[in-house]
Amino acid sequence: MRILPKVSRVVIETQPRGVLAAVAHDLRIDAPITSGETTDDAHCTARFDVASMHVTASRRHGSAAWHDPTEKDARDIEGRIRDEAFEGLDEIVVAAALDGSRASIETRAARSQTVSVPVRVERDGTRTKVTGECDLSLEALGTGKIHVPLGAIKLDDRVHVTFEIVLAE
Repeated sequence: MRILPKVSRVVIETQPRGVLAAVAHDLRIDAPITSGETTDDAHCTARFDVASMHVTASRRHGSAAWHDPTEKDARDIEGRIRDEAFEGLDEIVVAAALDGSRASIETRAARSQTVSVPVRVERDGTRTKVTGECDLSLEALGTGKIHVPLGAIKLDDRVHVTFEIVLAE
């Protein structure tokens, strides 16, 4: 089997914290898979190019309505992702092992973090879709700090990741 990057989807959601978090924005960031391979039906590795991550939506912290960010805001945030959060890293590698309805997912950035999460597996002919979600710690991954003037707004250490990985024979 092989990973189909064009139909797979990984979305990262971030939240601000700090004194001025109420005036900041939650973000949705698409992290397209740039390459991936499987060793068998239960193990796969996916690579994400840090420069390919794109901000696709934002919302005022604490509100329910997501909206498109301005092009300037998206570019600025994407620059901070590359230059501050993942400084010196070109890619993030994720290795996953599927065991029934759970997956062990190891994410490697500057450091690595492993989480075990429930997943939904759907098989349709020659394709398999694995869907799930998890929370990751930026500190555990060794990311850099996002710099906001006066430090009044910080990025929450926890990011929420949803994924839909499609594999084919």
